[in-house]
Amino acid sequence: MSILLTNISELATVRAPTSGRKPGAEMNNLGIIRDAALLVEERILWVGTRTEAEKRFGSYQALERYDCKGRAVLPGFVDSHTHIVFAGSRANEYALRLRGVSYHEIAARGGGIMATVRATRAASEDELLESARQRVLEALRHGTTTVEIKSGYGLSLEYELKLLNVIERLKHEVPVRIVATLLGAHAIPPDAPSREHYIDMLCTELIPEVARSGRATFCDVFADVGYFTIAEAEKILVSGLDWGLQPKLHADEFADVGAARLAIAVGAASADHLLNIAPESIPEFARWRTVATLLPGTAYTLRMPMAPARGLIDAGATVALATDCNPGSCRTENMQTVISLAIHLAGMTVEEAITAATLHGAAALLREHEIGSLDVGKYADFIVLDSPSVVDLAYHFGTNRVAEVWIGGKRYVQNPPHLCS
Repeated sequence: MSILLTNISELATVRAPTSGRKPGAEMNNLGIIRDAALLVEERILWVGTRTEAEKRFGSYQALERYDCKGRAVLPGFVDSHTHIVFAGSRANEYALRLRGVSYHEIAARGGGIMATVRATRAASEDELLESARQRVLEALRHGTTTVEIKSGYGLSLEYELKLLNVIERLKHEVPVRIVATLLGAHAIPPDAPSREHYIDMLCTELIPEVARSGRATFCDVFADVGYFTIAEAEKILVSGLDWGLQPKLHADEFADVGAARLAIAVGAASADHLLNIAPESIPEFARWRTVATLLPGTAYTLRMPMAPARGLIDAGATVALATDCNPGSCRTENMQTVISLAIHLAGMTVEEAITAATLHGAAALLREHEIGSLDVGKYADFIVLDSPSVVDLAYHFGTNRVAEVWIGGKRYVQNPPHLCS
């Protein structure tokens, strides 16, 4: 049934060109319509002003109407980088880092990723499903309508498939749209016979099995100091491409190892982190379609300098924002917090941050023609704020400004999210 939403004080459509992207200065154009209306079913049918809606649909007696009470509406957040399926806590490591122990020192002591791997392997599928479900619902409460979820805490054929199975089950447990990524190349597990043996297993066993089963869309690699080399990452990503898995890359988080350049060279959907990207690599993002996905929550938690958001945007890159929700370096599901950090610490404008958290998050998942903006024909995934302006997402920080979340034209409310009749 069609629903006409009216009395919208400010409708930020983030209207997209045919390319589905708004790089550079265009990120500041949110396509705002004031005193707006929106006609939806599962997809968006019409967008315009309330006056136009009254002229066009006023005589449609059977049309359901919904009063937005002078609130602002914008696309749902697309969180394109998370590690939401895991077990255990690393709060103790967080406390150690605050006392000056580095991320790499903690990993050398047996902590870090491997601490989560041990806890995750020990947990049952049902336990992992329930904890992940709660995290996704928390993301939904704060306005996320699409979330990418990586594996990566199994690090063996058996356990990586277990995590991907949890992600597949999760799709039927929550209303949020879920995109799965294989991150078997998160680290080399200490129980692997050798580094070469583990990488060979990824390329000849795990990637083919995941591709055949359709359990993931993307293949990701952590290419950085202490993890995978550029040559290893290229081998794994090319293997994924051979099997139909689109490449993504954890790139240059701790050092410039050339991962950003590799991401562009292999046509990756996105290069993520980029805290230590080489300055000469920045202009390359304007020439190719690889999205520069920034994760300011991770830099904030690790007390590292922010990625060069201003330089990337000014160079014409397609810049996205994501949470990097994970147990070690960024324990948040809240995209509103990420937007605030990007504005106040990374130099982005409110408009740029909203574009990065919606349309360009969709581009990082190769879904910019389905979600991420309020264009006719796209899915009706949007959020209604509890205030009349989208600026309040940053201005009134530290609180949840989302009153309602709509996914596929269905309305959900807060605490806990449930479908409204």
